[in-house]
Amino acid sequence: MALVKIKFLGGTREVGASAIQVQNNGRSMLLDYGARLRKENRFPLSVEDSNVELAVISHAHIDHSGAIPLIYKQFPHAEIVATSPTLAFTKILIEDMIRLSGNSLPFTYKDVKKVIKKAEKLSYDVEYETDNFSVTLMNAGHVPGSSTILATIDDFRIWYSGDINTIETQLLAPAKRKIPDVDAIIIESTYALRKHPPRQDVEREFVDTLRECVERGGVALVPAFSVGRAQEVLSILAKYNFEYPVVLDGMARIASEITLKYSNFIKNKKLLQKALNMAHWVKDGSERKGLVVDPKVIVSPAGMLQGGSAQYYIKHIYSDETSGIYLVGYQVKGTLGYRLLNERTVRLGRKVKKVDAEVKFFELSSHSDRDELLNLVKHVDGDTKVFVVHGDLESAIGFAQELRESYDIDAVAPQEGDTFILANS
Repeated sequence: MALVKIKFLGGTREVGASAIQVQNNGRSMLLDYGARLRKENRFPLSVEDSNVELAVISHAHIDHSGAIPLIYKQFPHAEIVATSPTLAFTKILIEDMIRLSGNSLPFTYKDVKKVIKKAEKLSYDVEYETDNFSVTLMNAGHVPGSSTILATIDDFRIWYSGDINTIETQLLAPAKRKIPDVDAIIIESTYALRKHPPRQDVEREFVDTLRECVERGGVALVPAFSVGRAQEVLSILAKYNFEYPVVLDGMARIASEITLKYSNFIKNKKLLQKALNMAHWVKDGSERKGLVVDPKVIVSPAGMLQGGSAQYYIKHIYSDETSGIYLVGYQVKGTLGYRLLNERTVRLGRKVKKVDAEVKFFELSSHSDRDELLNLVKHVDGDTKVFVVHGDLESAIGFAQELRESYDIDAVAPQEGDTFILANS
């Protein structure tokens, strides 16, 4: 019988700083070690155990990978593993976080380079073993290279969803809809209380809205996450043969190059190549001024408007009623994107301005919704412990409660710092 301790260091009842520590016989494994977008309280709880043997990165988004350099600095002998695209994306995203922070973070570009060089590149469905742990990464359907993680400690098995998507998108094949037989499940809850509208309907409405914006003489700005969402947006436009000019800017350009390099991790390389060829790639900042003169679509980071070249374009179109700002990803409370969507305001320098441009949200999510998450977990064995993480307070607590009351599942939404000791029979 295995005795395992699971401690939640971050990413509980919130979207940000995902970090889970798994301990057995004095040795530890980490499932993600991310950061928050806000500057205060940016990182997860510290790892107190000095014997960290393994750290696994589920995918590259900052809320899952952004604090990995701290693990390298504290535990230089720990093994770090992820898929090849996850490591490549992680490098550029953490370097951007350092740049935006003004070098105020407790690690440097040099530290990031060392982490990526040290890390082991894993393929899907191949078991990786250390002295005390083994992990297998499987396609999560979220962004290129994203993984669900099956971890084994002695004969105790944990399945961690990371960020998961079980529906097909233009860019990626979906994650499997069946969870392996395990003793514990750690599952995200970003959209656990919501149902997504039919994907094809959203895609058509999105393309029609961009077309209408351009045809009335406006600039259609699509702030999109560099990794995954920008490429998905372009692929949708290519699928529907969008006939007007499209521009790609910011870090999404580098992320697109990485995506093509690791094209075995995407569904349709031909469609993505068509999408990237139809877009004009902005060479540098000096080119941007001329891009807001004529009608077009601009796809540019950041997805929540926390930095990125999208801020430049917003400055020029926010007061233009013919233009539009079209959000396509989850907006964390307190971010500029959340305020834009809910208050129709933007912060320009020290001033808050009312937005006259059209503002709309399109559910082009790469997270499973309530029904999809329920389909994953509602048939699990009655002895399986389910931990609900990576969702706001209402989503995490509400989903755990539904699993308990409607499906008789032993589910809980842990708080940061909570520790659980589990044993299998």
